Amino acid sequence: AAPATRLIALNASKNGDQEELPKYRDNNIITARYTVWNFLPKNLFEQFRRIANFYFLIVACIHISIDSPVSPMTSVIPLLFVITTTGIKQGAEDWKRHKEDKKVNHATTRVIRDGRLQDVHNCDIMVGDIIQVLQDEEFPCDILLLSSTDLEPSCSVTTANLDGETNLKKFHCPDATQDLCSILQLWGLKATVECQHPNSNLYKYEGLLKIWSGATIRASLRASQRSLKSAIAKDGPISLPLSTDNLLLKGTRLKNTEHIFGCAIYTGADT
Repeated sequence: AAPATRLIALNASKNGDQEELPKYRDNNIITARYTVWNFLPKNLFEQFRRIANFYFLIVACIHISIDSPVSPMTSVIPLLFVITTTGIKQGAEDWKRHKEDKKVNHATTRVIRDGRLQDVHNCDIMVGDIIQVLQDEEFPCDILLLSSTDLEPSCSVTTANLDGETNLKKFHCPDATQDLCSILQLWGLKATVECQHPNSNLYKYEGLLKIWSGATIRASLRASQRSLKSAIAKDGPISLPLSTDNLLLKGTRLKNTEHIFGCAIYTGADT
């Protein structure tokens, strides 16, 4: 049976001290409806699902199959014209969708991997990656806010692309991670997130952040995996509740904040 909640390990690419976790969707976005191979059968199927097209198809078949005084071309030619022009129009529109998908998927985002900030394509972002987003940039996936350059600590976001509201909204960092602003601190962070599965409600998010702090984080910067595991077992985790105020949604844009760091929670079709 599928688990009731989603379990995520931060720094997904660092698997040495992580338990085996479920595999989640990648961040590849596909809005196009057709491919080269399925365009003709799928497009014809969709067009003949329309009552008018199906009716004229039946009429044309009857005219061809019987000795009718009416030429079959009176039904076949208009039907072919409608099917062909509609197919060309839908094919051109879908080609534009493919181009936009490629543009979005191949845009670059800064992700912490191997202890440093690296530029990766949006489609290569994995659940659990820690991402840096700069001011006026759009969030490439749904991100749990960890730390911000604001003093509060929080960040301002415009959600006009999702709900049409133009006013800025405040999102807040969890207390245990708000001071983790350096690459090494974030790369050494040992934490997991347990949260709900993806859903279409923009205003509901519940989760639990479990983080090993203090000596464990310092140990993770300099110790081996074995000593890190023993430190984790000794110290135990700090648990913090998460809410909608901590989750930055894909399509929203960072405003009035130099940059933020956050963990990828939902990617691709799960956003």
